[in-house]
Amino acid sequence: MSRTLGIDIGGTNTAFAVVDESNEFTYSNSIKTKDFKDLQGLLSEVKSILEKNRQQYDKVGIGAPSVNQVTKQIEHAPNLDWDEIVPIKEIADEIFDLDVVVINDANAAAVAERYAGDAKELENFAVITLGTGIGCGLYIDGQLSFGDNGLAGELGQLIIHRDGRENKNGIHGCLETYVGSKGIIATAKEKLEFSSVGSLLQNLPPSEISPVEIFKFARKEDPVALEVADSVAEDLGYGISHLVNLLNINTIFLTGGIAKSGNILRRKTEKVLKYYVHPGAKENLQIKISQLVETNSGVLGAALTASVYEDSVWA
Repeated sequence: MSRTLGIDIGGTNTAFAVVDESNEFTYSNSIKTKDFKDLQGLLSEVKSILEKNRQQYDKVGIGAPSVNQVTKQIEHAPNLDWDEIVPIKEIADEIFDLDVVVINDANAAAVAERYAGDAKELENFAVITLGTGIGCGLYIDGQLSFGDNGLAGELGQLIIHRDGRENKNGIHGCLETYVGSKGIIATAKEKLEFSSVGSLLQNLPPSEISPVEIFKFARKEDPVALEVADSVAEDLGYGISHLVNLLNINTIFLTGGIAKSGNILRRKTEKVLKYYVHPGAKENLQIKISQLVETNSGVLGAALTASVYEDSVWA
C-alpha cells in the first residue's frame, strides 16, 4: 500500500504524519518549529524521527507559510525566524531524496477540504487558517487559485487598521497582527490593562494567556474575554468581507488552532461578515468550522497534494 508523508510547517509547531490511501494517519508526531535555526535542521529532525520509528513512505508533501508556487520557495514569511528566502523544495528534495511536492499551508488545507472534507461538491470556497498566522486557500471555478506569482490568498496581509500594529515585514495594521494568536493575546493584555471590571484572565500568569483560554472564558461570559472575542470577530469578519465582495464566495471554512474555539467565534464573525458584504451576497453566505479541524488539515492536505496532483506546477 502506498503511503505519503505530509508535513505542515507552522510558526509555532511543525506537525507531520504518514498517511495511507484511505487518508488515515498511520503515524503522526510534531516538533517545535522555533527549536530549529533553519529548515535544513527541522526537516532532518523529521526524517530522523521517522527512521527511528521505522516509518516507510514513497511520496512527500510539505505545506508551509508564504510558499510561492512558482519559485518553490518560502518568501518573506512573517512568522518564521529563518532567512527571508528559503528554497524549500530544493532543501527537501535533498534531505528526503525524493521529488518533494511543496504548497502554501493554507492551500494545503483547501486541498484537504476539497478531497476529504465538506467541499467535495463545491466549485467556489475559501479555507481560512487561523493560528500563529492567517492564511487563505481559494478554490475558484473548481481550481485552486495561485495568482500570477503563486502568492494568492495571503489574507493575513490585508490591511484593516492603517496605523495599527507592525509585523515582521514592517507592514502596519494587517489582519494577522490582530487575529493571529499573538495578536489575540496582545489585545487581551491591552484590555486587561485598562479594564475596570474583574476578569478570569487576571488569574492567569501573563505567559499562560492564550486564545484557547480567552475563548473558554468568553463562553463563560467573562466580560474582558467577551470584549476580546468581539474584537477578533469584528476584525476577522471585516477582513473576510473583502474576500466575499471581490469573489462572491458563499462558503468560508475556518480551520487551525484558533478555529477550535468553535461556534462562539463562528457566530460572531458571521454576524459581522454579513453586515459588511453586498446585500445580494448575504442569503447563501455561511461560515463553517471545518470538520477536519481536529485532524490537522494542513498535514492531510500536504499529503493529498503529493498523492492527487501530477501537474508540473507542484513538482
